Amino acid sequence: MNITTVAAKTSSENATISSSVPSKAEGVALCAAFILSLVLIVVGNLLTLVLFAVNRSLRKRSLFLLIIMAFADLMLGILSLPIYIYVVGKSFQLWNGGWSMSLSIFYTIVDIFFSQASLISAAFISGERFYAIYWPFKHRTLSMRAYRIIIFTVWVLTLLISALWSTSFFLISYKRAVYLWTPYVLFLTFIICGCNIGIWRKFRQRTIASQQQNRDSLNKRLTKTLMIVAFLVSLSWLPLVIFNCLIYVYDVQIPRKYYHIVNLINYSNSFANPVVYALRIPEFREAFTLCCLKRPAAPNIEITTAKELRTLRAETSDLQLAFQREVMDTKL
Repeated sequence: MNITTVAAKTSSENATISSSVPSKAEGVALCAAFILSLVLIVVGNLLTLVLFAVNRSLRKRSLFLLIIMAFADLMLGILSLPIYIYVVGKSFQLWNGGWSMSLSIFYTIVDIFFSQASLISAAFISGERFYAIYWPFKHRTLSMRAYRIIIFTVWVLTLLISALWSTSFFLISYKRAVYLWTPYVLFLTFIICGCNIGIWRKFRQRTIASQQQNRDSLNKRLTKTLMIVAFLVSLSWLPLVIFNCLIYVYDVQIPRKYYHIVNLINYSNSFANPVVYALRIPEFREAFTLCCLKRPAAPNIEITTAKELRTLRAETSDLQLAFQREVMDTKL
């Protein structure tokens, strides 16, 4: 979920101290870390989507936004991250190759669109949990239509913001685009932090667990889980915002390896979310366990049981016949 390939390529070249020589060992380590992140992102989010699709217990309205985030993170891992790994290796002279404008445009559009979908989803998740905690009765009466409107709004905002940002980047300049992008990302980050602070204060007041203990405890656990997800999203975006402000606003020279490390942190959030789901959501953990563990086949158990019953019946009839014969012999 970095800015763009062209931006990353340009910033990594402009931000690097001119007298420094890129170390191939550092480049190999960074590429290995990015490749590991790619594998974890694809496997974790693909498994998440599969579990949501096959397990009915996970199809809750409060988890619909997580599906959007998992899909966006999966697309980043499949479409965006491989190109950025190529950029990282090329900047450290690990391989040689050309760079086409069409590939740059493709990456820019894809990376901006799905990274914003993930960030906007995190903001809506925080807002939805804030509404669920402060107005629980109204939240429980929300219809499926309301959640469909929320999902539609997420995608519309993603499309509009990514189109505006991509247009300003290609037609104006990347520096002007950073001026527009930084307040927007900070605004969403403040929304996420504000909602989470409000939820935390509500938990401190201990007013939630006074109605229905079991249901409210599950709701509280889900809220804490989504708070962790939103916090990780904001934590992964803040270093990237700071670095781009330093590079493009204040013209600070930063070694390229640190810029790539910040992008690695930003990308790593995409595979951290499935780990949080597995650790914090019981239904997700149970679904994963059922998919991974093999059970004995039910038909075999029934056949074995039937055979055992027939054997017991035969043995019982033989014993009864033997007992009757002994009784007859005794009478004679």
